[in-house]
Amino acid sequence: MENTNVTLREVAQRVGVSMVSVSRALSGKEGVSEATRKRILETAEEMGYTANLAASVLKKKRATVAIILPEAQNAGAYYFNYMWKGCHEYIQENSIYPISFLEFPYALSRSNSEEEPLLAKLDEVYAQYGSELDGLITVPATNSSASRESLKRFVDRGIRVVLIDNDIGELNRLCCIAPNDENTGRLGAELMCSMIWQQSGTILIAAGKEDSPSHRMNTIGFTDYIRTHRPELNVMVINDPSPHPSADLYYECMSDPAIIAAYSVRARNTIPLCNAALRLEAKRKLLLVGSDLFDESADMLRRGVLKAIIYKNPYQKGYEAIKTLSEVLVKDKAPKAESITVPISVILRNNLMFFEEFI
Repeated sequence: MENTNVTLREVAQRVGVSMVSVSRALSGKEGVSEATRKRILETAEEMGYTANLAASVLKKKRATVAIILPEAQNAGAYYFNYMWKGCHEYIQENSIYPISFLEFPYALSRSNSEEEPLLAKLDEVYAQYGSELDGLITVPATNSSASRESLKRFVDRGIRVVLIDNDIGELNRLCCIAPNDENTGRLGAELMCSMIWQQSGTILIAAGKEDSPSHRMNTIGFTDYIRTHRPELNVMVINDPSPHPSADLYYECMSDPAIIAAYSVRARNTIPLCNAALRLEAKRKLLLVGSDLFDESADMLRRGVLKAIIYKNPYQKGYEAIKTLSEVLVKDKAPKAESITVPISVILRNNLMFFEEFI
């Protein structure tokens, strides 16, 4: 019986070859020996990844998909780098699919606006490739009228749009890949409350961009949990929209003896928060919970500067976005929901080893 859940990676691992070799063998392309091709085809059939599936895929008209995300370097290194990795992983695993992926990374503005560079890139892609595209994957910076109108042009042209992190429900998009941001904030607050022994004090929230729906809902969830379950504690919300947040702002706020802990809503705030806490360490030690996993945050966790990390899984978001759109275009398989969630995890020093593959 055909098993459509079997992936190219699993076939490659069973045979002991690369996924590229499996893709070439299944699609009849050159680049593998006849002996290897025979082993791959026999193994694929045995595992249920049948030639029928490959044949049905190859009969499809080639589709073109644009991926518009912040760049994986500079300010994007802490979060979007891993979203790109998830995208690339799925593309590599399913290289047999007749889809051309056009990648359009853009630099995050050094101003406080992350919407402007995205809108500029959307304009550029629409002007050059609008008539050729079948699909689009992007992360809206805000739910503004400018973002809605810019994306609506693609939808009105019949282009399937998959959003990540920030949804625009009134847009007729295919789906949005995102966690429940309010619950993510509540998870961070619950964890922090379990570690706070003081009977009074203030928790600082490094809240990121106020006009970002994901940052805002995360902050709301955190604040609501504290008010409900530890009303004796206060919350100080610091919005810092800069793509390059500075530790100075947090150091000034955290110098107040009333501050006993701090929580970072977004990845980019995590290290500046840690650096501010390290400057204060000679006077007193603060409880810090960071956001997302990257080299620097893992190091801060190992050193004990961070007590925990709330991992929002950007890798899986990128992977699921490509997977969902690819299956619509190649298999006519509808998304499993309009809002597709990914697992959110709490990373401590003792379970860090299980997540290091995503760094």
